[in-house]
Amino acid sequence: MRRLSVLILAAALLCGAPAAAQTAAQAPRPEGAEGTVHREQVWRLSHNADEGREIAAIVFRPAGDTPRQLVVMTHHTSGDAARNGEPRHGVYPHVVSWFVERGYVVAVVHRRGYGLTGGERAERFACRRPNHFAAGRADAADLSAVIDGLTALPFVRKDGVIAVGQSTGGWAAAALAAENHPAVAGTINFGGGRRGRAGDTGQTCALDELVRDARYMGRRARTPALWLYTENDQSFGPELTRRMAEAYRSAGGALDFQLLPPFGRDGHALLPNPGGIRIWGPLVEPFIQKFR
Repeated sequence: MRRLSVLILAAALLCGAPAAAQTAAQAPRPEGAEGTVHREQVWRLSHNADEGREIAAIVFRPAGDTPRQLVVMTHHTSGDAARNGEPRHGVYPHVVSWFVERGYVVAVVHRRGYGLTGGERAERFACRRPNHFAAGRADAADLSAVIDGLTALPFVRKDGVIAVGQSTGGWAAAALAAENHPAVAGTINFGGGRRGRAGDTGQTCALDELVRDARYMGRRARTPALWLYTENDQSFGPELTRRMAEAYRSAGGALDFQLLPPFGRDGHALLPNPGGIRIWGPLVEPFIQKFR
């Protein structure tokens, strides 16, 4: 009997070892020491919807280890492919500081195919069969993976997450609102959208489909959303963005849409440009205060 018990215990340990190793491998892990500015540190997080993939997030946070609300921020897509692979792609220091100074942990998320995450992009698009909604959901899955990983850490609150995105990242934030993630309190879309380009002609395509797919998002979305666009956005003009917002709202999405006056030469740079804070700050502040 004793020998049988030993054999059963040995079998249990052997079966449990891979599971324990797998759990350890999936735990969020930092790379290197914290930096001197806002404790900057790269974290690697397992992707919960793409087996074997990891997402990189550059994390910034205030002093101390008190659990803080999380802001996940994600980037645009550059027309220059090399720039999309830069290790600090989408890190806007003035935006990071604005949130950290208000007590948030900020995670700049490099989606699959970009920056420190690298590898193959999750987005798929064809002008003949455009599906901006599917591309947005793929990017939203990257944000969800980071949210799930970081909210498990002791210095991050498990609720009240704010998602912020610029351009294609703004569209990802809009798509995240439609996923109704339980930890996400609100999303902020700066100049969000996607622009297809025909391979044979090089012409921009499928902008009208943004309206259609904004409607799809609105049908699902119950997470409060703030959309900020400018009248001189050279990527997504005011007539188009009004239609997108109306489609989203009429389908049931909870949306505060703000079409702002012209900003600089191209209002699409409202978030990346430090001068934009004086315009978006007074709008973002009351939106995020609702979730403190």
